Amino acid sequence: MLELKDICVSFRSERQDRVFGHTRQQVLFDVSLSVKKGTCLGILGESGSGKSTMGRVLCGLLRPDSGEALLDGIPVYGSRAGRRNLQNKLSVVFQDYTTSANPRFRVKDVIGEGLTVRERREKRRLDRPREIARLLELVGLPADFAGRFPHELSGGQLQRVCIARAVACSPEVILFDEAISSLDAHTQVQIMDLLRELKEKLGLTYVFITHDLTSITYLCDDVLFLYQGHVTEYLPVSRISETKDEYARRLLESIVVFDTEERKDAV
Repeated sequence: MLELKDICVSFRSERQDRVFGHTRQQVLFDVSLSVKKGTCLGILGESGSGKSTMGRVLCGLLRPDSGEALLDGIPVYGSRAGRRNLQNKLSVVFQDYTTSANPRFRVKDVIGEGLTVRERREKRRLDRPREIARLLELVGLPADFAGRFPHELSGGQLQRVCIARAVACSPEVILFDEAISSLDAHTQVQIMDLLRELKEKLGLTYVFITHDLTSITYLCDDVLFLYQGHVTEYLPVSRISETKDEYARRLLESIVVFDTEERKDAV
């Protein structure tokens, strides 16, 4: 459904003359991936690995230097039709829910941004109060939250609102860019449970960008390891213990050590 073929991305190096400097720093090197309909692909990498850059390519915000991004076989950057196809089918949930929700908007207005996209695509006016109540219920919030402002919600509640906004435009694919990393561990599990439920109920396809391997194993079907702009491993989560990649093994071993220490502390 969603595909990257040999994507390369570079940026102008900051340490050079702004007028005459032409040096570029490459961030992604021949990255390829394929996301099947109804599945969740986890993209895992540490800070600076290039995973957020890959996310920008996937959601139409950054044209690569070379390679091709496709949604349902249609090139994203090849034409206006490709961009329009992406805009109609893909939503994004960002890490920083405090800045992605306008502090002057009430919850109904935040979710209304997604409904506006849907109304424009379907060329019809929706019953907004009814739809907002339905979407709030869908993400586990009371309908009377519609009148609240973002600062009146907890971090987990506000991220649920952002998820409701992403779902409001009836997407086929949702990209989560570190969407749970700013939440505490208990709330992270609650949000991941919600995402699993929505995926099944609405038939969604996910791309889940994170630096946390534990959340990958909890939520995703496949995992792509990204290290310094290179794909070092790409396999089903069910076979993750079989990896021969040094970087992937190091991450797996760190989780095992951490889990063992936690068990000892509990005893």
